[in-house]
Amino acid sequence: MRIYLLTVCMALISWHSLSAQPAPDFSVTDSEGGSHQLYADYLDEGKTVVLKLFFTSCPPCNAIASATEQLNQEWGGGSNDVVFLSLSILGNDSDNLINNYKANHGITYAGAGPAGGSTSATAPYQNGTYGFWLGTPTFVVIAPDGTVDYDPRGSSQAATILELDAAIEATGAQRPLVSLATNGSVTDHDDDGVANVKLEIASLDSTVATTNSTGVFSFNIQVMPGQTYTVHATKDVNPTNGVSTLDLILLGQHILGINPITEPERLLAADANRSGSISLLDQIRIRKLILSIDTDFGEQPSWILIPADYDFADPENPFDEVYNGSLNEAVLTPGTFQPLHWRAIKVGDLNLDANPRN
Repeated sequence: MRIYLLTVCMALISWHSLSAQPAPDFSVTDSEGGSHQLYADYLDEGKTVVLKLFFTSCPPCNAIASATEQLNQEWGGGSNDVVFLSLSILGNDSDNLINNYKANHGITYAGAGPAGGSTSATAPYQNGTYGFWLGTPTFVVIAPDGTVDYDPRGSSQAATILELDAAIEATGAQRPLVSLATNGSVTDHDDDGVANVKLEIASLDSTVATTNSTGVFSFNIQVMPGQTYTVHATKDVNPTNGVSTLDLILLGQHILGINPITEPERLLAADANRSGSISLLDQIRIRKLILSIDTDFGEQPSWILIPADYDFADPENPFDEVYNGSLNEAVLTPGTFQPLHWRAIKVGDLNLDANPRN
């Protein structure tokens, strides 16, 4: 047993020393005639190189191809710290076959076949020097100092992409930022622009825009790719704006059934204590605000934001839809453009005379 354990330990030590060897240099010519020398063109310039060992008729290689290209784009598409190269291990993979493979999967990074020297470049990664050869596709991540992370692989294609992504990040490469941009507006019941609405992205802990005096906003910021970002629209200033004794009278008439409020937006404005119903407690809350006993609506913000074209499922009871939902939010993805438009409701303003610019 001791002899067996010693043998295993020695094998592991030997295996580690092999896998710790720096990447051998190579020079290949890609399928479109471009030349690539591992060290001179990339590693010596501080770039991380990702090799995809494949062949064009390999089913798993084809299945993961588009996901690999997406990862390539997330890391800058070869313009930043990371360069992807695909190297065919098959002797009859012609340049034409490789170009067709790239076209079929929308691949933008270079691919080299045997005519360009791919088989000699891939040989060290198939002969056990860096680890067991498990077939194609096999990825090799080479850090700028020549360190090799051989065959980052997961239990599925998606898991393999995650492992590959982590291996790239471990080399110290910086993921390039991408643009997150949109514009839009916030208006009131009369379609007048509502000023001073903040657009915030919680995950960035940042206010990215504020509506101007006409209720318009826009932003274009640099963010991490491969993520979604939730924009929150909020306005919680000047709670007495548009709130007067006349609103108390209108609220009292609703409670007594003399002149019931039926519009969902005015019902929301009447619920000053955010209880999900309208009662004498809302009158008390508004009266305290008018008399300067209170300075705000407590848990209720001074303005409520909903999508400009929103249709209430239950117009007579709009409270749950607003309080328990995310109507003041929008999810944005970098690289897409989705204009955003909200409707602003001034809490406590039942006669709809609040100044949207205050």
